[in-house]
Amino acid sequence: MKQLNQTTMRRLISIGMLLILVILFTILAGAGHGKFFNFDNLIEVVRDASVPAIIGVGVTYIIITAGIDLSTGSMMALVGMTMANIYAYTLLPFPVMILAGMIVGLLCGYANGVIVAKFNVPEFIATLATMSIFRALTYIIAIKDANGVIKSQPMNHSHYTWLGGGIGKFYYVIMAMIIVVVFGQIVLKYTRYGTNLYSVGASKKAATLSGIDVAKTRLVAYMITGGLVAIGAVFTTARLQSATTAIGMDFEFSPIASAVVGGVALSGGSGDVIGTLIGALFMSTLENGIRKLSINTAFQYVIKGAIIIGVVIFDATYKTRMDRKAKEEGAKEGLE
Repeated sequence: MKQLNQTTMRRLISIGMLLILVILFTILAGAGHGKFFNFDNLIEVVRDASVPAIIGVGVTYIIITAGIDLSTGSMMALVGMTMANIYAYTLLPFPVMILAGMIVGLLCGYANGVIVAKFNVPEFIATLATMSIFRALTYIIAIKDANGVIKSQPMNHSHYTWLGGGIGKFYYVIMAMIIVVVFGQIVLKYTRYGTNLYSVGASKKAATLSGIDVAKTRLVAYMITGGLVAIGAVFTTARLQSATTAIGMDFEFSPIASAVVGGVALSGGSGDVIGTLIGALFMSTLENGIRKLSINTAFQYVIKGAIIIGVVIFDATYKTRMDRKAKEEGAKEGLE
């Protein structure tokens, strides 16, 4: 019940923060064409939130197990550059190119999972290392000109770039986000694997004693994240109509921030995918509003960092308070 109370409280706070942000930017930037509060701009907010939300589903699974993944941005770049090489140097059909990107994403996730779950390397250290490795591999396989200088690889064939569009303003990436979020929430809340994720996050020792394969549970979470990163890379390169080594630069923060703002506790054992979606919408709204107000983008990082610190402090304080209350109630029951 304590977890439910904390999750509900954080969900309400996240929704409240999002609504306050929308109202604030509407007042400051205005409504109507070219302003913040209009249909086209709000669709852009959702579109920009889609890739962080898609990848955030996998990151949510990892954080629920009390883990972390700092390599998602570099992984996205490696997947994108892999597809760019196939696009530039082969005549393979686009579905095969996308499949190759998916395989690379899954292999990256598998590598993270093996290092963390099988060799028990701390998640922060492991994924910090693979973040550098994946980015380095991206530079190694990057498309280069005749002088050996890395260049951007156009990927503008209509048979591929249609993925960056949509049906009117209902973009395909938004459709993909809805499918991934709904399916991700169902897995988390209504399957044995979802239950195992929460159990591992609450206590790895207790989960092991109850018969859960902790290593496999964590490994699968990292592989799911790798697969979702690949999906994000496909939509990103299709939208940009190119692939560069800069794809995913500093992106690692986005899905983690979305999850944390959405109520996923970094200590593990609580949170869900719907909360992460709300968090992704919040972060996208923040970025969009800052652009509309022509505020120095450097402040964006300051505000994001301050928000993350604030919600982490709230989670720690709330958890301590609830634990103390539980102990007090337990002591009273013992006296009775």
